[in-house]
Amino acid sequence: MPEIYPKMTRAKLKKSARKTAQGKGRAPLPGVKTDAKHVNASDKMGYKANRELADMIAKAVRAKKKSDKHGAPFILGWRLYPNKDHPRWNKDVHSCGCGCGCSS
Repeated sequence: MPEIYPKMTRAKLKKSARKTAQGKGRAPLPGVKTDAKHVNASDKMGYKANRELADMIAKAVRAKKKSDKHGAPFILGWRLYPNKDHPRWNKDVHSCGCGCGCSS
């Protein structure tokens, strides 16, 4: 299986979000290399579970950020990164439920 990367820490993501929120520049979210749809992925239901998560998040966004005659004024994009601090990602075998880029 391919290595799943980039591995991120919660602290790194919070720091980049804080930088953006404070107007101190942009902190882009890097793309993710994943084996989410790979036939040998260890979490066979991971992709499906993350599609369900995307549907739940999309409903929450629509409930709080109402559309007008021009459509949705905001969109939300996210990525699921391997947690660098979790021991799962320090083993020889790398596996991922889903690292797809999502939006709502």
